[in-house]
Amino acid sequence: DDSIDFIAQPQTVVVGGKTGKQNKGGKRGKVLACSEVIIAKPAPPSSNSPSIDPPSGGPPFGGPPSGGPPSGPTAPTPNMSPAPTPVGFVSDMPTLDCPDGCPDCDPNSPLQCPPRDMKAVCDKHNDALYPPGDAREGERVANFRDCYDMCKPSFCCIHDSLSKEYAPSCAQEYENCFLYYPCYIIWWKLHDTIGPATYLRVEQDEDFYNVDFEFLTNDFANDREFFQQLFGHHFDDDNAPTDDTFENEDNW
Repeated sequence: DDSIDFIAQPQTVVVGGKTGKQNKGGKRGKVLACSEVIIAKPAPPSSNSPSIDPPSGGPPFGGPPSGGPPSGPTAPTPNMSPAPTPVGFVSDMPTLDCPDGCPDCDPNSPLQCPPRDMKAVCDKHNDALYPPGDAREGERVANFRDCYDMCKPSFCCIHDSLSKEYAPSCAQEYENCFLYYPCYIIWWKLHDTIGPATYLRVEQDEDFYNVDFEFLTNDFANDREFFQQLFGHHFDDDNAPTDDTFENEDNW
């Protein structure tokens, strides 16, 4: 096989130290100060709020449709199909060859070729399980956490912020951006909010979404670059936004 397989496991080192109490039932997650100036918050529960999924026409932000990369003179479609047995199985053995269709295979590329099995891992309709004998036997191959870890390096591909340092866009620079189109399900969920962008509505009653608010706040605290991208890409300067920035109705 000429692809590169890799799933980065999340780290959950907590910094900042400010926490709040978690309500019973998990409807409101733990509030953690991810930085000195922004606190991500769980969206208030609403019995009338429907489950949010990307529209059938494709991902948000003008990205390519879920059926494949955008049309036009782009590189050939890469072979990102899952291994044949079982469908969606993710190998933990990377190879050194360049995957078919990946335009930038430089090992020093700022955005590496995506894992071969990204489509299987990020497809919430894929119900395949890891096979007997695997370290993760019986777990779903497709799940939010693994997809999230695969996709985080490509977040700068989906926005056009004019920020130069805090949350710069890479959409016009990184050749491998278009290969990360399966990530739209993650970006859609991270923008599923009630009110300002810091009020995240995370939990969803579907098998794919093995994520809660605490998982995300821990990850934000441990990955400052991604934290800045997620909350800073809404703005075109390099001033770190604060809670007041998001609460200010003039910025809505």
